[in-house]
Amino acid sequence: MDLEISNLRIFTPTGKKPIAGGNISKFEGSINIKNGRIVSIGEPCKANETFDGKNMVAIPGFVDPHTHIPFYGERSKEFVMRATGKTYVEILKSGGGIHSTVNMVRSTSIDDLVRENKKYLKWMLRAGVTSLECKSGYGLDLENELKQLKTIKKLAKEVPQTLIPTFLGAHAVPPGKDEDAYITEIFEMLKVIKSESLANFVDVFCDEGAFSVENASKLLKRAKEWGFKIRAHAEELSSNGFASVAAELGAVSVDHIIKIEESEIPALKKHGTIALLMPTTSFYLKTTYAPARKLIDEGVPVALGSDFNPGSNTFYSPLFLSHLAVNWLGMTPVETLTAQTLNAACVLGIENEVGSIENGKKADIVILDMPNLEYMSYMPTNEIVKAVFKNGRKVFENRSGVSW
Repeated sequence: MDLEISNLRIFTPTGKKPIAGGNISKFEGSINIKNGRIVSIGEPCKANETFDGKNMVAIPGFVDPHTHIPFYGERSKEFVMRATGKTYVEILKSGGGIHSTVNMVRSTSIDDLVRENKKYLKWMLRAGVTSLECKSGYGLDLENELKQLKTIKKLAKEVPQTLIPTFLGAHAVPPGKDEDAYITEIFEMLKVIKSESLANFVDVFCDEGAFSVENASKLLKRAKEWGFKIRAHAEELSSNGFASVAAELGAVSVDHIIKIEESEIPALKKHGTIALLMPTTSFYLKTTYAPARKLIDEGVPVALGSDFNPGSNTFYSPLFLSHLAVNWLGMTPVETLTAQTLNAACVLGIENEVGSIENGKKADIVILDMPNLEYMSYMPTNEIVKAVFKNGRKVFENRSGVSW
């Protein structure tokens, strides 16, 4: 045996399918690991290396299924403008908004993007995020969308985490371009991205000020024909019915859906589409929250993601996300853990490998210093993360102490 993590209380969902609500298993004892995978849970065994959990809690590594890494630069002045009452239109006129990030990404190199985003990935790893999605969407032309996707590919070789790439060329319409013409450009981008195997998913932002239902539908249909899995930013700012349309098209997830109509929820359940919610963005922007309780009660699996990005949410901690899910979305701690691990893994198509602590799965494990599962959302500080294991290897340990 390569590693034994002992003296644990273990909380984990189980299985390889998304769960509507929460259903976790509880164990006590050891997790035994060989060749990076879990081989037994409960009884201790002889191992080459041991880690004493000291009666701490083990959960699966957090999976963040929605981030906007990689990006470049920052928009702190814009944050202060918004906080003091400026509208998004006023921020755009002052040179802020998404296009300021697009300009920064276009003017930088892959090496600079890698260096900048390694920092964010290290922060996330220390908070227990062992797998995550990374998107393009700050290039908005072939050259720079490829630059972002190639950055993700390079990052995946240089950091411990599993990174799943998504093409989001349809994040916004570039200034001075017509939406219909730009969608045609994106169709051409798809061919190059497919030929170079740079993305698993194609995403689209269908909302007020972004892409129309008609063009978003055309894009997802074309992407599916090309063999991509499809996802959608839907109904974050306004209600346009695209959440149910995307579900009918076969979207793995519909993300945000703050403004989703109740009549659309059955379509998500029928087509097995996961509702991916990001209360961190609602908190950051001081807006309303998605109807998590209604979705879960109607039988729709819910996943949680950070939406970490430079403009509308700079929170990345899964622990803070768990607090918002319980305190503002009305989810239970069990539902929240399931949404941040197994269901999130199902969004990214890695549920056979990660998302739960089970025999045969990769040993992606977070060790937390807390007395019970409820404590995670009650005391959402990264300081309770005491160790992080990725593929059975310890990649972070918090040994910091204070000398009074």
